[in-house]
Amino acid sequence: MINIIVACDLNKLIGKNGKLPWNIKEDWDYFLETTSGGTLIMGRHCYKEFEDHAKERSVIALSQNPQIEFPYAQKAHSLSESLAMASTLNQTIWICGGREIYKEALSLADHLYLTEIQAEFTGDVYLPSWEEYFPNEISRKSIQTDSLELIFRVLTK
Repeated sequence: MINIIVACDLNKLIGKNGKLPWNIKEDWDYFLETTSGGTLIMGRHCYKEFEDHAKERSVIALSQNPQIEFPYAQKAHSLSESLAMASTLNQTIWICGGREIYKEALSLADHLYLTEIQAEFTGDVYLPSWEEYFPNEISRKSIQTDSLELIFRVLTK
């Protein structure tokens, strides 16, 4: 099974200068718990931010640059190569970003795990339009943190 997992703000913002534009413990905890036991596929910027956690996870990082190495991840040059590698591991596959990887994976994934942060942040990377690929909501859970609301949605085709 291939899943996409992503958090975005009210404007579908997902990144700022190669990182998340927020630091929300509840979102991070949800990500770690939800993807536990799976194989994570991510681009190099996402990997850099995740590297400390990659030691305990099955991670495939994407880069076309032959000079780049990922100490705690397997390396793939494309999404299709990473999916072929991940399929041999018999684990749930989690597409973790960034934008171009999400864009390519939308037609391939079975589910979208979307965290909607009920706030606006500043940044430079936005989630591609997903609505036509995942029109059906399976579940929705809302939580209130100290400062904002998070809506955790699971969508399917």
